[in-house]
Amino acid sequence: MAEAALITGAVHINTHVDSMSGAMAYLQDKKSDFDVVPPLNLGDLDITTDEFILDEVDLHIQANLEDDLVKEALKTGVDLRQYSKQVETELQRIEQASIKDYIKESQNIASLHNQITACDSILERMEGMLSSFQSDLSSISSEIQTLQQQSVSMNMRLKNRQAVRSQLSQLVDELVVPSTMISVILDSPVTEQEFLEQLHELNNKINFAKELSFRETLACSDIQDIVDRLKIKAVSKIREFILQKIYSFRKPMTNYQIPQNTLLKYRFFYQFLLANERTVAKEIRDEYVDTMSKIYFSYFKSYSSRLLKVQYEDVADKDDLMGEEDTAKKDIL
Repeated sequence: MAEAALITGAVHINTHVDSMSGAMAYLQDKKSDFDVVPPLNLGDLDITTDEFILDEVDLHIQANLEDDLVKEALKTGVDLRQYSKQVETELQRIEQASIKDYIKESQNIASLHNQITACDSILERMEGMLSSFQSDLSSISSEIQTLQQQSVSMNMRLKNRQAVRSQLSQLVDELVVPSTMISVILDSPVTEQEFLEQLHELNNKINFAKELSFRETLACSDIQDIVDRLKIKAVSKIREFILQKIYSFRKPMTNYQIPQNTLLKYRFFYQFLLANERTVAKEIRDEYVDTMSKIYFSYFKSYSSRLLKVQYEDVADKDDLMGEEDTAKKDIL
């Protein structure tokens, strides 16, 4: 630390001495110039430039004299030139010692240089890796942005599909004709409960198909043929069943109330015919009315004939007394 302080002070003093020496040389040169140059008539020539330079020199000298090291040297009466030479000699000695230290530590310095070079190469590779990572991250960021946009689009499409799902599901349920309905309508007897249930479903599908045909829905054409065939089959089986029940009324000594109750149980059959096949419904109605009218006519005819027989079986003859008993005379006696 003392050597460093000494070197610093010597450098300051040397700088101040050089500055003062330069200023003195500059003044001597100016003075010699004044002695050599003959007097000239300058007239109005501005000579303030030299005065300005001299002012700068004075300021520079004044600033150097105010330095602490220069003040201390001037107070002790040290010769500045001699002190400057001592400082220069000391600097050369220190420089030589520093060079020897550098030469002594040359291997370590070379090793340190190699390590620094290796570290530079490692850092360069890491920089390349980080650059590639940065580019990868930028590409990943763009991909994430794309995925986010796709997610928003898919979410919107999902909401739109959910909005129409209920209506479409209802439409599809009404349009689809299940295989169970087909098998029951074609193969099951009309007296089974399952046939009656599937007949209700078929009636709903027929009405829905009519509604879609009014709206000119293209999907209606896909089921129209199947529905029409099932309707024809159902109408044929119902017609045969009802006519058999009506014909059973015509058998003699038949209790017609029993088949009538059976028909009442399956009254939806006639409603189905009336809604989908009016000609068959009219045929069955006419047949029922004709049969029942004949039955009632025969019943009333038999009833009236029997009433007439009862009326003429008990007729008064000559032995019967026709008159009224006088109760008043009987009471007096």
